[in-house]
Formats: sequence, C-alpha cells, structure tokens
Amino acid sequence: MRRPIPTGLALAALGVVFGDIGTSPLYTIKTCFTTADATPTVENAVGIASILIWTLFFVVCIKYVTVLMRIDHDGEGGILALLARAEPPLIFGVPMRPDWIVLVAVIGGAMIIGDGMITPAISVISAVEGLRVATPNAEPLIVPIASGILLALFAIQWRGTQSVGVIFGPIMALWFVTIAVAGLIAIAAHPAILAALNPLHALRFVTHHGVFGFLIFGAIILGMTGAEALYADMSHFGRIPITLAWYGFVFPALILNYVGQSAVIAADPGALDSPFYALTPGWTLMPMVALATAATIIASQSLISGAFTLTEQAIALNLCPSMTVRHTSRDQRGQVYVPFVNAMLAIVCILLVVTFRSSDRLASMYGLAVSATMFATDIVFYVVATRTLRWKPVWALALAGSFALLDATFVLAGLHKFVDGAWLPLAIAAVLSVTAVTWLMGRRVVARELLEQREPVEQFAAEHGALVSAPKGAVVLLSGDPTGVPFVNSHRWLERLVNDEVVILLTVKRVARPYLPEAQRVMIEEISPRFVRIRADFGYMEMRKLTPILNACGAANLDIDKDTTSFVFANPVIVGKSHGGWPRWQRQFFELLQHNSRTLAAELEIKANRQIALGVEIQI
Repeated sequence: MRRPIPTGLALAALGVVFGDIGTSPLYTIKTCFTTADATPTVENAVGIASILIWTLFFVVCIKYVTVLMRIDHDGEGGILALLARAEPPLIFGVPMRPDWIVLVAVIGGAMIIGDGMITPAISVISAVEGLRVATPNAEPLIVPIASGILLALFAIQWRGTQSVGVIFGPIMALWFVTIAVAGLIAIAAHPAILAALNPLHALRFVTHHGVFGFLIFGAIILGMTGAEALYADMSHFGRIPITLAWYGFVFPALILNYVGQSAVIAADPGALDSPFYALTPGWTLMPMVALATAATIIASQSLISGAFTLTEQAIALNLCPSMTVRHTSRDQRGQVYVPFVNAMLAIVCILLVVTFRSSDRLASMYGLAVSATMFATDIVFYVVATRTLRWKPVWALALAGSFALLDATFVLAGLHKFVDGAWLPLAIAAVLSVTAVTWLMGRRVVARELLEQREPVEQFAAEHGALVSAPKGAVVLLSGDPTGVPFVNSHRWLERLVNDEVVILLTVKRVARPYLPEAQRVMIEEISPRFVRIRADFGYMEMRKLTPILNACGAANLDIDKDTTSFVFANPVIVGKSHGGWPRWQRQFFELLQHNSRTLAAELEIKANRQIALGVEIQI
C-alpha cells in the first residue's frame, strides 16, 4: 500500500524551514553587485544570476537535499546528528571522548546559534524598514515596531513548530508563488537573460573579475544561509515533506526570481537600487511590500526551530546541561520547544535591534558564522561516510572535498566582515563552544568515576540475596545503568542500610512513542527476595514524574509509596587535583553548570524528606 504524500507537512515546512533561504532574494542580488564592484551590464547580470543558480543547485539540491538529508540519526538532522553517528559512546553511560571531530562539530553547531541570534533581528527590522517605501515619517517607529514583532514572534513559539507552520505556511506559499510570477514576467520581457542557465557564464564572471570574482562568494552566501537550518530542522517535519516543499515551491521560485531580477537590471541599470521591488512597479508595489514584510518576519522561524533542535541534541550528547525541553507534536518526535533558549534568543535579538537600529549594520556581520558551520559539516560528513557508512575513502573524499572547497571559499571570501561586526556571532559561538566542551569533559569524568563505584547486578544479588529479617522499608537507587548497582563501593555504610531494606534499582528512560499506556509504564524484575530492578518508561510527550511510577508499582503489589522509602542519587562534589588538573576557572565554570543543571530527582519531583544525595568526590 502506497503511503499518502504528506502535503500538509510540506505546507507547514514552508512556514518553518524555508523562511530564511526563501527571503534571500530581497537583498542578495544587490549585495552581489556591490561586493563584486560590478557595473549593471547585461554580461554581469547574466554572470551573477548564473553563479546564484548553480550555487543553489550544488549547495542545497546536491549537498543538503540529496546527500546529507539521507544521513540522519533516529530521524534527526544537523551537524550534531552527524556527530552522534560519527562518535557513538564506547562505554555505556560514559559520554563520548572530546576528540578533534567533536570539537569541529561543537564549533559548527555553536556557529549556527551565533548567526541564528542575528537572523530574527535582521529579518524583522528589514521587513519593518519597508514602511519607508510608504512614508519617511515611519522612521522613528521602526525600532519599537520591530521589537514588538520580535516579542510576539517568540511569544508564540510554545505552540510548537507544526502549529506555527500551519499559521505561516500559507503565507510563505503565497510568497513563493508571487515572487515566481514576478520573476517569470520579467524573464518573458527579456528572454535573453535565460543564458544564465549556462554554467559557463558563472565561470566566466568568476575568472574575469580578478579578486572581486572571489569576493562575490561572500555575498553569494547570503542566498544559502538557510541551507544548514534546513538540515537541522529535518526532525521537525521529516525528509520527504521538506524535499517536496523544496522542489515543488522553493527552488523554482528562487530561480525565477533571481533570473527575473537580473533581467530588469540588464534592461534598466537604474533598477540596481532596488532590483527586487523593480519586479513589481506601479500598483503592485505596496502589496509586495506588505507580503515581503510578512515573509521576512516568518524567515526568523527556521533558525529559531533549528536552535531548539540543536539544544535538544546537545543535551542528549552531554554537550549542554539538562534543561526543560518540551515536545510539541504527537506525530513528529523532533518538534521541540526549549523555553530557556527561546527567552535568551528573544533578549539577544531585541538588544541587537535596539543597539544596531538598521538592517544594513546587522547585514555586515551576517553570513560568516553559518558558512563556517557549512564547512564544519563537510568535515563531519566525511568522518561519518568513512567510519560509519563504510564508503570508500576516495569517493567520500571526492564528494566531501568538493563540498568543502566551495564552503571554504564562502568562509575566506567573508573574512572581511569580521571587522564590520561578524566578530559578534563568532564570539557568541566561542562562548557556547567552551561551555559545551567543558560540560562534556566534566560529565565524562563524573561518569567514569561513578562507573568505577558500581557493582554488577549479579554480584550484588549474590551478596544480598536473602532477607535476614522483615524489611523496615525500601531504598530506591536512581541509576541510568540497569546493569550495575551504584555507590556501594564508595559508601560502605550503604550496605548496612540495605541489609534492613528492600533494594530497588530504578532506571527511567524515554521511548520513541508520544505516550505510553499506564499498563506499559513499568517493568518490574524481582532478582531476589530483597532486590528488585525496575525500568520506568515515558513517552517523549510526557513529563517524567514519580507518581505514575509509584502507582504502577502499587498495581503490581510493590508498595513503595511510603514515607519510609528513600531515594538515593549521586551528588558529585568537584575538587581540584593536586597536580595536572583543570585550570581553576574551568573547574569553577563546570561546578556552576552542574549546580544549575536539572537532576533526575528534581525532574521526578521526589519529596525532599525522601531524598538522599550521596556525595561522590570527583577530582578534576
């Protein structure tokens, strides 16, 4: 039986995934001419349009849609999903080793968020600046209106990406149809511009404009900035809906509009002042301004959603302290909302608008960070292709190398933006990278120490199998490892406690289903009369709470919902090594991160008088 075509998800994807790349025609062509110091001649118009067409084809169609989106990790995409494929944990419960490939992926993921903080600000303020077309008197209102729109945009994120996409999707569908028709009309009036479909014109422009033929790639990247977010957002809708939306709407509309803008520039050099709006003269201008305003506001959504996805992936990979992550869809496990990240993005974006006050100033810092992410993705892709997918190195190198060559060109051609403000997203990315690596290294040390202090279940059951007397109560040991009993090797007094108690090893897991029936919540295994192993499962849409676990145990005649039941968990205490330890600042930074990370005991909402936090000294 053939599966139905997911047109609904494809439409919703238009409003979430493609906003950034879909609104790039507003500024990319003009920026290309300016960056390349190119006069608005027919030859230059054809050459620049050709570069855009074939770069879009190579970067998005080939690299992302055809190759990378077929490489996922449990349905998730993005550079951290690639990292999960490249660096699976070698020891159960111990995070991956922070080697060079982890560092590359961490920096790449941080770059997305660094540029992602600029995207909503530049998109919204550039949209509001369209009011100048109607009246110059709107100038003092631009910053307050942009700030208000940003607040509203971030305020609706809790509804989830699919709900947001249902709202935004039809608007973006109208946007793509409109820019396609506008471009097609211009092409019909000047059909000679179709010569841009010949890639030789792109090659001729690059090779005949000296250093500007190279620097133009620093502007071409503006038309590609949404490509990495497209891959990171794959978990929100799936590969098929995104592919359908790309080939059915987005790619044809972008090609027609870019070529159409080049056509009006070739016919009228004065159109270079505003080539996008030159496609819609007369009475059609104001409706296009209104539609562009809505579309550029929506353009922020792709990188906002991508930031949520990256945060969830980073938590799973021990690259970020645990924080609240809310799943917002029963059908798509990857649709998530992260309140803390949403709040931070909102604050930073509004500060950027208030501080820089214009899209021109924000544009000067935009694009370099995301091009660095695209280059980092190429490196991680090569490692996955050879290490995990077992491709022949020569073929993997040829494909990844061709991707890296173009992406390195984007990076090098955009380096001049550093002094114009691109240092800001790079600085943000640097802080995030240091945080991620510090957390990973610290969690790895903690995990290895706890691993050494555990005792295999079989050995513990053999030593504590028989009941000496009637148990006084129960002690529950919280552990992520169901094969070992924690703490007993370092807290010998725990043995005296368990001699008088029923010992329960409790492991809490997430499963790939949105909800679980209560009858399937808990699996209880009685290993001996006084030792029980419990696994409690929760769907990804459910809050992990202690009450359903207690209720399920009670239904199975294991009554542990008593004030005499204690819940024991590790409380790592960080101390410095006398020699060869971490720098003091990094150790204190890790302590701060750990202090603010959500523990399982807090998430389960265990009563304070039932908690026993066992201090475990960790030398770093």
